[in-house]
Amino acid sequence: MEVMDKRKKDRFVKGIALNAFVLLGCLIYIYVYIIPQYDTINATVTQVNTTINNASSLKSDGVNKDSFTELLNKSGKKKEIPDVIFTDPTKLNEVLKKPTGIKKDYLDWLLDETTKMSIIDKEITEINSVLGNIIPVFVNSSNRSIDDSIDNQVTLASFITYIEKDILGKYSLTSYAPIGISNITFPEKSNTSVNIGSFKITLDFKGRNSNILALIDAVQKSGGITIRNGKIIPNTTETRTGGGEKGLSGLSNLLITIDTLSLTDIPASYAASNQGSITLNFYVEGMDYQKILFLRSLVSAKFTGLQKSVQEKGMLCVKPGNPLCNETATANAIATIKGLTKNLTKLQTQVNGFKTVDVTKDIDNINDINTSLQTIEIIYLRNNAILEKAKKTSTTK
Repeated sequence: MEVMDKRKKDRFVKGIALNAFVLLGCLIYIYVYIIPQYDTINATVTQVNTTINNASSLKSDGVNKDSFTELLNKSGKKKEIPDVIFTDPTKLNEVLKKPTGIKKDYLDWLLDETTKMSIIDKEITEINSVLGNIIPVFVNSSNRSIDDSIDNQVTLASFITYIEKDILGKYSLTSYAPIGISNITFPEKSNTSVNIGSFKITLDFKGRNSNILALIDAVQKSGGITIRNGKIIPNTTETRTGGGEKGLSGLSNLLITIDTLSLTDIPASYAASNQGSITLNFYVEGMDYQKILFLRSLVSAKFTGLQKSVQEKGMLCVKPGNPLCNETATANAIATIKGLTKNLTKLQTQVNGFKTVDVTKDIDNINDINTSLQTIEIIYLRNNAILEKAKKTSTTK
C-alpha cells in the first residue's frame, strides 16, 4: 500500500508541475504577444462595434448632410450633384431625414417617397404644360441644343404659326401686317423665381363683323384655367399649335390682352364686312435663376462625359501593342482626339468657374460654352468613327 501511495503522490506532483508549467507558458505568451497588441485589438473591436452601429443606424434612420456628403466623396459622385444642393444645410438635412413615426427601414421609406415623387413629377409636368400654354417661355438663344432643354417655349416660327392659324385663320381675317417677337419688356430684377415680360403686335385686318366680335370675345376669355379640388386641370380639348415638337408650348390657351382697337364702321350687322386695327399684348416667361442652374448642370454633365471619352481614347497608344497605333489613319485619329484634351482643359475653367450673377449674361456664357463643346464633340465623333470602323474591319478578317 505504501508503494502505491508514493506512486500516486509522484503522479500528483508531476501533474501539478505540468499544470504550473502550462500556466507559466500561458502567462509568458500573454505577456509577450497579447498585452502589446491589446490596444490594437481594442481599437479593432471598437471599430467593428462602430461599423455595426453605423450600419444599423443607416438601415433604420438613413443619412444626414455630413454622412451624405462623405458617401458622395468616397464614391466620387459628388461632382455630379449641383453645388446648389449643399448651400442650405438645414434644408438638406430636412430632405434626407426620415420623418418621426415612420417605422419602416430608411431604404423602404426612400423607395416609397421615390414612387410618390414620380407621381408628383408627372403632375408638375402637366401643370407646367397648362401654364406654359398660357405664358410660354422665351429663351432668346441662337443655340438650338440649349433651347431644346427648356420646355413650353415659344419661338418666332411657332408664334407666327399661332397668329396665322389661331387668330387670322380661325376667324377668317385677312392681314398683311408684319408679325414678330420684339421689344419684350421684362422687370428690372431678373434673379427671381418668376420673370414675366410682355410685347405688342399691331394687326391691320379685314373680315366679317361676326368674326371680329368672336375674336374680341376669345381674347377676353384667353388664359383661363380650371381648378378642381385645389389642382389645375388640363384641358384635353385644346389643340397644340406647337405640334408636339420637343420643347415647344402648344400655345393653346395663350394669354392675350387688347391694348387698342379701332374699327372703320360700327358693327351693326354681323354679316357685314369691316376693317380695322388691333394692338394685342402677349406675355412670355424669360430666363430665371432656376433655369440658368438647370442649363448649367446640363452643360457640366455634357462636358464631363465628353472629357471622359476623350481621355479614354487619347490613352490608347500609351501602352505598346495596340494595332490601331500601327496604322497611319487610326494613329492620327487617336492623336487628334488626344489633342482635344488641351481644348477641354481651357474650357474647364469656364465650366467650373461659372457663377450665376446676371441672367442675360449667363445665358450667353452657357451658349458660348455649349458651342465650344459642340465643336470639340464634332471633332471627337469624326475621329472616333475612324477608330470604330477600323475595329470592325479587324474583327471581320
